[in-house]
Amino acid sequence: MEQYEIENIKSNLQTYLETKGYRTDKFFTCINPEHADKHPSMKYYDDNHVHCFGCGVTYDLIGAISAIEHLDHKEAFKKAIEYYGRKTLTPETILRQKTIKNEEKTAKNYEKAYKYWQNALKDNFEAQKYLLSRGIDLPTANRFGLGFNCFKSKDMNMAAVVIPISNSCFSARNIYPDEEMRYFKPKHCDVELFNKQAMTNKKPICVITEGELDCLSFEALNVNCVGLGSANNVNLFIESEKDKNKTFIIALDNDDAGEKWSQKLKEYFKENKIKFAEFDNCGYKDPNEALVKDRNAFTQSIFSLIKKLEKQNNAEM
Repeated sequence: MEQYEIENIKSNLQTYLETKGYRTDKFFTCINPEHADKHPSMKYYDDNHVHCFGCGVTYDLIGAISAIEHLDHKEAFKKAIEYYGRKTLTPETILRQKTIKNEEKTAKNYEKAYKYWQNALKDNFEAQKYLLSRGIDLPTANRFGLGFNCFKSKDMNMAAVVIPISNSCFSARNIYPDEEMRYFKPKHCDVELFNKQAMTNKKPICVITEGELDCLSFEALNVNCVGLGSANNVNLFIESEKDKNKTFIIALDNDDAGEKWSQKLKEYFKENKIKFAEFDNCGYKDPNEALVKDRNAFTQSIFSLIKKLEKQNNAEM
């Protein structure tokens, strides 16, 4: 078999995963049989591979078949040919399909949609009520360009608050949390940090959270904060530009994943001699829950910690 034929077969990874019940437009449960993945930590990439940010494995189509169907590599390769080897494409056809796919991916830009959705939020009482129930006031929502939209497709039907992350990526939160579809990001959405300018601005302290709503919970109190989007994006934070003279406050979720990636951040800060502290979210699962359940305690606790850190920084000058 020619190499281009093998690559064509491997290009069916997304189709294979979805036929097995995995949603490739968001993080899904790791398929590594040796990884008891309690929090979805595997991501599909358009160059036909998946990577788990929990256990670190990376699979192409052959590896995925091997993991899911418990086959050795040779048997998995035969299965891949059986599933997808019937139609052989020429190298020119494959190249043309990849070019079209890349053009479709880069064409997505939500700048105009954001403006429309922002206006929609101003006229939607239910969406405003949802934000207020999560402790996010309207001035904060306006400052970060939050909007409202109804998303409808064969797989999804939700009324959602939209949180812009970049021109090509956003996070949508269902304003009716009892519905089955509670949260999503658009397909082909590049992984980016939320409010990443908080890492490089002139403010001396920056809080690090997981979710965008957690980040907005601090920003609603005018506390400088960056959101990872997911605990699995700690490596993206580490690789991103930042002011290493800042003091960073780690405020990830109080769960297994949050504890794991908090430890990774602490190791990074220690190795690079960057000042940091930890915030326990007042004992709640995440900052947003703390804000909603006890706003006064949450406010007092974070400002008490910030005051302490500022005092320490002034003493070192």
